[in-house]
This record gives sequence, structure tokens and C-alpha cells, in this order.
Amino acid sequence: MRRVLLAERISYSRDEKSESIEAQDARLKTRAAEEAARVVGITADVSVSGDVDMFDRPALGEWLAVDRREEWDELWVTNQDRLSRSEPHFMSFVFKMLEWGKEIHVLDDPSFTEQMKTPEGRAILHVKSLGPHKELERIKQRIQDSHDRRRFTNRWPGGIAPFGYRIVHRYVDGKQVAFIELDEEMVVWLHRMREWAVANEPHSGIEAKLNGGDVLTARDRARVARGKATKSKSALRKSQEGSRELWSNGSVKALLTNQALLGYKKYRGKVLRDDNGDPVRIADPVFTTEEWETLQAAVRARSVTTARRVNMTSPAYGVAICSGCGSNGNHKVSRGHANGLEYRYYVCGNWPNAKRCKGISCRAEIVEEMMEVLFLQLHGHERVTKRVWVAGSDSARELDQVEAKIRRLMRQDEEGDWEDDRAEYRQRMNRLKGRRTELKAMPVIKSGWVEIDQGMTYAELWATLDLEGQRKRLLESNFRMMIGKGTAWPEKVAMESPLIIEGEVVKSVQVSAVG
Repeated sequence: MRRVLLAERISYSRDEKSESIEAQDARLKTRAAEEAARVVGITADVSVSGDVDMFDRPALGEWLAVDRREEWDELWVTNQDRLSRSEPHFMSFVFKMLEWGKEIHVLDDPSFTEQMKTPEGRAILHVKSLGPHKELERIKQRIQDSHDRRRFTNRWPGGIAPFGYRIVHRYVDGKQVAFIELDEEMVVWLHRMREWAVANEPHSGIEAKLNGGDVLTARDRARVARGKATKSKSALRKSQEGSRELWSNGSVKALLTNQALLGYKKYRGKVLRDDNGDPVRIADPVFTTEEWETLQAAVRARSVTTARRVNMTSPAYGVAICSGCGSNGNHKVSRGHANGLEYRYYVCGNWPNAKRCKGISCRAEIVEEMMEVLFLQLHGHERVTKRVWVAGSDSARELDQVEAKIRRLMRQDEEGDWEDDRAEYRQRMNRLKGRRTELKAMPVIKSGWVEIDQGMTYAELWATLDLEGQRKRLLESNFRMMIGKGTAWPEKVAMESPLIIEGEVVKSVQVSAVG
């Protein structure tokens, strides 16, 4: 008995006028019953474009694999379009079926099966495939034209909404249209992230708080909204259903600098601008202009250090530096065989790769005590300040925007975009230059950071910090301890007056000199 696999497909494109999956299914089953063929499987690819290779289709692709290929002899479709609209995919599949010794039956084209078996017949099939292929290109063009028309509207073009927003559907002119609006739950988290960033919290710290708070990423939120499980990727890059997608340093920074948070529409990764050079806004902004500027300044100004501690606690990691090669000192712990006592050292973190650094090692207690005493001698009397962002005046911000528009317009002119409309170009340029003149006449207050006294000295602050807080303070002050063979000394500090630790002269330091 003939073993038949029924293949059904529909893309559900508005521009594709074709029979439904149900109609295809009914026709194929009726013909199978009439010819007494045994149906071994039915593949229904719904919302799958005719441009997708048969091997990549969710349903049909499984039956084309080696382990299932021997279960059927003939592949049936209602018409050639249901098989493929792509001329190269179609012809490649025909040759592959011949290689496997299988047949293709098209209900609307009874001669198809015999034509695929001869060179002359395959030439005819190739000509037949050009019609669906051209129709596919027309469909793509109509869709692209539709996207182009909607690109500068306030509609949502499709895809996953940015973190902070959700997709909503409204009826416009009797049709359902997608927009985005603020999601209050995500907005709360975004404002928390901004507060942490402005307070100089590193991206790794923000990442940990988001992961610890079970905050879903934009992709996971979109999956949940569709009734699907969250999904993460393992180290092997394999999808894991049910596991959350975790935040990372990169995803945190990308989110905090994404101009989509201002409600701007983006196209191919860039903010979309109208004819006047203004950003196209499709939703309310998450942040005010001042809040956004403060956040961007904090992201730019935040000192990024590669001194991240690993394994056990190391109070001087990133502060203790190998004097031989400049790498971070590693914290090592050993235990005496005879007495069982624990001994801690800082050694070159690049040894044995850096052969010259063999033997560079200093007792951890000496390094840590020296760095505390030296830091307090150098900075303990200084006042602790907090950097606060002061936003500039509205005229300053608008002036920057006008200057940017003038530069953009000049660049367009250099590229020849205004060759056919010089009058419009001059009108826009004159209008922008006039506004620039008005703004320059206004008082300008530049945005910037100011230092606000926190009411204490570094010596008073030091007593309130834990080990990690002290380490961060040393890093922020660019304070470093150089590790040698059995000794340590502060980087870039002249040696004049003695420094006494527990009654012993350890090193000498000029207290007034700051490295």
C-alpha cells in the first residue's frame, strides 16, 4: 500500500489569498481515501512563509530527517505554492526527492509527478516555479511598502517591546493596530536602576539586584505574555525552557543607554527621525530630560575597574599590584604542616606566565595594615564628598539639539540629498540658525557634576566601612600598593618621613604627597 505524507502550509499573510489549512486537509484526506493510500502523517505548518526552506519548517522538517524519511514514500500537497514559493528551494527539493527515490504529488497538477522524473519535465517545473517566486517577491514588496508607510507613524512596528513598555492593540479606522505604552511595574524597576547608577553602583551590582529580585528581561516578559515559559541559554548555548534569562553587565548597560526609554521609535538600531531631524516619539518617556541626562552622565562617568574578586575574600584585590609585571596580586592561603597555623600572602597574579615575577610575595597582614595606615595618613583629613549631577538650563539643552540639527542638515547637503530642493534647504537652515542665535543670547547654564560635602572626613568614614567598602574606596581613590619580594610600598609616593606600624619602621612616606 502507498505510504503518503500530507503537507499543509499557510503563512497567514494579509496579502496571501490561499486556501485555509482546514480546506487543504479536507482535500488531501479525500483524495487519499479515493486512492486507498495509507496516510502515515500530516504536517501542518501554520504561519510559515513560503520562502522558508522545507527542511527548516517546524512540522515538515521533522519528516525530512533521516530517522523519519523511511516512514513514507510520497509527499502530497494541494498545489505547488503550498510546497514552496521560492524557486531555488523548490528545485533543490525536487532533486533531493529524486535522490531519495520518493515522489511528489500535487493535486492541482496531475502531471507534476511524471514531469519531475525527466530532464524536459524538470525544465517545465522550473518555469512553473517562477510564477510563485515572482508572487513571493510581490508579497515581500507590498509588506515592505506597508512598513515604509507606517515607519514614521506612532504605531509599534512589531517585535518585542523595549523593557519598560508593553504592546497594546487599538482600533484605528476599523482595523486593529499595535501601539506601546508604559508598563508601570517595569518603570518602577527602571527608576531604581537609575538611582543605583547615579549612586555609582557598578553594572555588576545592578545585575545582581535584578537577578536576585527575579526581574524578567524584556524577552522573558514577552514570552510570558504569550502564555509561554521563560527561556534561558546554558553555557552550551542550548535553550532551556522554564529557566529565566539572566541579566548581565552588557544587558544592564545596553538598557540604561537605550534611547527607546525616551519613547523614541528606532529603526535598524538607530533613533528614527522625521524630515525636521526630530526623533519620532511613539510613547511617553520613562525618564524626564533631566533624569535621562543624569543617568547618561553617571554611566559615562562611572569608573570601571577590572578588579573583581573571585573565590575567597581578598580585601586588597585590585589594590595590591605586582611590582614586576603590574598584574593584580592574588590572595593565597597556606597552612603550616607542623603547627597548623594559617598564613596569608599576596603573590603575582600572572605567575608562572611572567617568569620574572617568581618569588614576588608579601604577607597579607603587612600589606593590608600598611594600605590602611597609608591611606588614612594621606587622605584621612580630607572631607568626603558626593558627586551630584546638576542639569543645565533648558536653553542649553535646546541649543545642543539645534546645533545637532544644523550639523545633520549640512551633512545631508554634502551627501547630495538637497540638490533638487535648494529653497527648502535654505529655509530650514535659516530657521535653525535663527533659533540658534536666539538661544545663544539666553543665559546658559552648563550641565555638570558638583561635589557635595557629606559632613565627615575619610578617617570617620573608614570606620563605618566593611572590607569590601574599604576596598572600593581605595580603588576609587586610585590608591595602589606595590608587592615585591617580602615587602610592599605605596605606588607613586615619595619616601621621606617614617611610617611606624606596631613599633617597627616599615617604610617611609611623605604624607603630603598623593600619588
